Amino acid sequence: MLPLLSPVSAMQRATLRALQEPLSSFASKQTSQLACIPHSRPFSNGTVHSLATASRKGFHFTSHPHIQSPCRQTSILGSTVRRTECKRPPLRVQSCRVFSSSGADLQDQKDRSESDRDTVDQPQRSDNGSAGSSDKFTSVLPTRVRMALDTPGVYPKDLAPNTDREPTREIRQSFGTTYGGNYKLQWEEAPRTILIIKKPHDELTDKALVDVASWIHKKYPHMNVVVEPDVAREFSEQLPFIYTIPDNKRVEYTRVTDLVVTLGGDGTILHTSSLFNSAVPPVISFSMGTLGFLLPYHINNYQSALTKLIDSKQASLLLRMRLKCTLHGADGRRLQAKDGSGRINDLTVMNEVNLHRGRYPHLTWIGCYVDGQLITEAVADGLIVASPTGSTAYSLSAGGSIVHPSIQTLLLTPICPRSLSFRPVLLPPNATIQLKIGEKSRGPAEVSMDGKETFFLDKNEFLQVCMSAFPMPCVNRVHAGEDWIKDINDLLKWNQGFHNKQSMSHYMSE
Repeated sequence: MLPLLSPVSAMQRATLRALQEPLSSFASKQTSQLACIPHSRPFSNGTVHSLATASRKGFHFTSHPHIQSPCRQTSILGSTVRRTECKRPPLRVQSCRVFSSSGADLQDQKDRSESDRDTVDQPQRSDNGSAGSSDKFTSVLPTRVRMALDTPGVYPKDLAPNTDREPTREIRQSFGTTYGGNYKLQWEEAPRTILIIKKPHDELTDKALVDVASWIHKKYPHMNVVVEPDVAREFSEQLPFIYTIPDNKRVEYTRVTDLVVTLGGDGTILHTSSLFNSAVPPVISFSMGTLGFLLPYHINNYQSALTKLIDSKQASLLLRMRLKCTLHGADGRRLQAKDGSGRINDLTVMNEVNLHRGRYPHLTWIGCYVDGQLITEAVADGLIVASPTGSTAYSLSAGGSIVHPSIQTLLLTPICPRSLSFRPVLLPPNATIQLKIGEKSRGPAEVSMDGKETFFLDKNEFLQVCMSAFPMPCVNRVHAGEDWIKDINDLLKWNQGFHNKQSMSHYMSE
C-alpha cells in the first residue's frame, strides 16, 4: 500500500486503491524488461520531489531526488502516471535487482555500472596479443641486424683499445675502451626496424613524426617503424603501418630495434635511455629548434642524414657511458624500484643518480663508500653521482666539473654541503659507489634518476652506483670533438670574454 501521511476520506482511499492496481501492473512490466528502475532525478519542471523505485509489490517513495536514472523516469502527477524517456542508452542487465536507498546498495550499483562499462570499453585481444585489429605488436618482427664495432684508427698502436670486431647484436662497453672518441659501426645488412621517440604534447614534434615516419615508409617500404603505445593510439589513423610495444614487454625494444630516431630535446634522449635497461641500438637525434648537448642534427636535414645512414649501413658513434644503480634495504636485500617492469631490475641512467633530502627541511647524513671503504660522511642537501654526459646537467649547477663524454669516470658532487671543504671528486670507472643513509638523518632521502623520482630510502638503507656495461651509442658527425667544443661555447658560454667570443665565431657560424 502507498504510505499515507495524513487522514484521508473514503473517496480518497477508493481513488488510491483504484490507482494502485495499474501502478503495480506497470511496475511489474518495467521490472521484467529492465530488471530495475534506479533512482531518478527530479524532472526539469520541478514538480517531482520524491523518487519512485519499482519492485514486484508496487511503488515505494524514497528520499533520493538527486540521482540520475540511466533507464527511464517515472513521475506521479496527481492521479496519473507519466513516463519520460531519457537520452542515455539502457543499461545491460544481468539479473533482476531492487535497489534500496541505503549507501551500501548505491555503492554496489556504482560498482556494477563501472564493471559493465569496463567490460564494454575493453578491446578484444586477438590470438597474437594485439588489442583489436588495428594494433600491430612487434612480436611478429625479426630480431635486429647483427653489427660490428671498430675504431677509426686514431690511436697510437700501444694505446688502441681492444674492440670486438666480430658481428654482434649488442653494443657493450668495458673499462678503458672509449678514450679518444668515435667508433665506426657497420651493419651486416640494412637496418630493418626503426624506433621513433617523440617529445610528448608538442605540435611541432607531432608533425615531424608524421613526416619522418611517412617518408621512411615510402622510401624504404621494407623497414618497420615502431613507436610507443600512446603514440600508436594517437596516430593510428594517420600512420596505419606503425608497430608498437606493450609497456609490460620492454625487452622487445632491445630485441627488434636496429636504429632509434629521437624528435625533441635532450629530455627525449633521456627518456629513450630509460626504455633500455640493457643494450641500446644506435641513436640519431634531431633538434626541433631547441638547443641541447645531445642534438648533432637539425630536423630540416633528416632525409639526408637517414639516407646516408641506411644506404651506407655505417654510422659514426660516440659511446656515452651510462650508470647502473641498485637499491638495498638495511639488511642488504634488493628493493623494488619504479622501472615499469614490475620486477627488481638494475636501473640504468644516462645523466645522474641523485640522493637528496627532497621535501624534508633538514640536512641529510649520507655515508659515502667507494669499493666498500668509507671515504667521508656527507652532511648536505644531497649527493649526485653523475656520468660524463651528466657533468653538464645538475652536477654542473651544483659546482661539478665539466667532463668530456668520451672519458670514463664517475663524478661525485655534493649538493649544498655544510662543509665548504667538501669539493667534487672524479672516481675511476671500475669503482662502486655506495651512498648510505646515516643514523643521524632526521628523515628519509629521495632517490631520483635522470630527473624522475624513483624511491625513498630510510636510515641504514643505501644505493649502489657503478658503470653500466651498456653505453648510449649516439650517432654523430665525423668531427665529434668539434661538436663538443661548439656545445660548451654555444650553450654554456664557457670562459667567454669579448676576445673569446670573437675567436670562437667560426664554430658558432656553422
